[in-house]
Amino acid sequence: MATLAKLESTTKVGFADKSVADALVEKARSLRDFLQSEAPAGEKRRCPTPAVDKMLKDEGFLRLLVPQRLGGFGLSPTDFCRVQIEIAKGDPAISWVMQIINGTSWITSLAPDGVQDAVFADGPQTVCGAYNPPGKARKVDGGWIINGKWPYMSGSRQSNWAQQGVVLEDYDGPVVPGINMCYLPMDAMTIEDSWFVSGMQGTGSDTAIAKDVFIPDAQMALMTERTGQIDPTKRHFGAPSDLLPAVPVVRTTGIAQLIGAVEAMLEIVRAEAPKKPVLTTIIGPRTSSGAYMRDLGEAAAMIDTAKLILFDLTAKLDRVGLGEEFTMAEKAKHRAAGAQMIELVHGASESLMFQVGSSAFALDKPINRYWRDVSMATRHIQNIPTIGYEIFGRAMTGADPISPPGAY
Repeated sequence: MATLAKLESTTKVGFADKSVADALVEKARSLRDFLQSEAPAGEKRRCPTPAVDKMLKDEGFLRLLVPQRLGGFGLSPTDFCRVQIEIAKGDPAISWVMQIINGTSWITSLAPDGVQDAVFADGPQTVCGAYNPPGKARKVDGGWIINGKWPYMSGSRQSNWAQQGVVLEDYDGPVVPGINMCYLPMDAMTIEDSWFVSGMQGTGSDTAIAKDVFIPDAQMALMTERTGQIDPTKRHFGAPSDLLPAVPVVRTTGIAQLIGAVEAMLEIVRAEAPKKPVLTTIIGPRTSSGAYMRDLGEAAAMIDTAKLILFDLTAKLDRVGLGEEFTMAEKAKHRAAGAQMIELVHGASESLMFQVGSSAFALDKPINRYWRDVSMATRHIQNIPTIGYEIFGRAMTGADPISPPGAY
């Protein structure tokens, strides 16, 4: 069994080589037809199909962000986003599962030593998680008793461990970032089949239930209210992923997959333009309509702008991982830029659905699945634009913050 102490000596300073990242992007691109063919069955199952589950594990797509010191690929935020965009073009639900497991597994690598030793004792592991509504943790000799019911556990069927938000028993304060996290083996919980939704159906985001589960002290990560970050009691290896801020990385890489999904929608609409007439008019194909071409161009420009913002943000995160400072002002601006990307992605997806017309709402049309997935994912709490803009506005003016700095 490789211990973390032994792994430290093999740590490579830097993210994965470009050749490794490029190969993963190309592999993701090659899987598009496969993912599209499996997507309808995944929607019916409401979780990834066995074939997709096997692919994700065999190809290592669930450990892309896990540090190299723990047996992962150690991709940079930029390269991870490149992979995510291509996977989302095949099936946004699968890219969502990838993003959740990669992000949560990576956050686990930032946890205290005891957590890392428990979770990664036998190499890289798949970790999913949820924090709201939080469970309860009661202190007992040698550990904690955990009780809770956590919905929206994306990737629950693909994970070995769960990172679950808990409050200490008798706590009655607000639920804010900075909540404590306990780490539970998935087989210590039961999964309630609860994921009946209109979008992201294939993510397996069911409800995990823990009833009087004991965990040792080492599997609890107590947070600090001031920063919303895990107490800095972990080993510091000097790897880039050890230095990255958790929330901005998870939020930004999550938006990448939505950009990929809307790019797939654009490809569908663009391919139809020379073939489909503008009904109720004397115009032939849509390429002969100034109105259609104007709207198509605008949607494409919105997507391109979102990508420009995305890779500007990830370039900063890459540099932060290599030691560059990330100021509070930059974090607040980063949050607002995320809000702007969401508005661009959402606007482009709605425009494209108008261009296709009512036929786009047939459930057997691929564009309908992309649209439903994007529509739901843009409403994730980390993506709500008005919150991101308010955080930025308050930071600019020195007004009282509405969120702990660690959640920016």
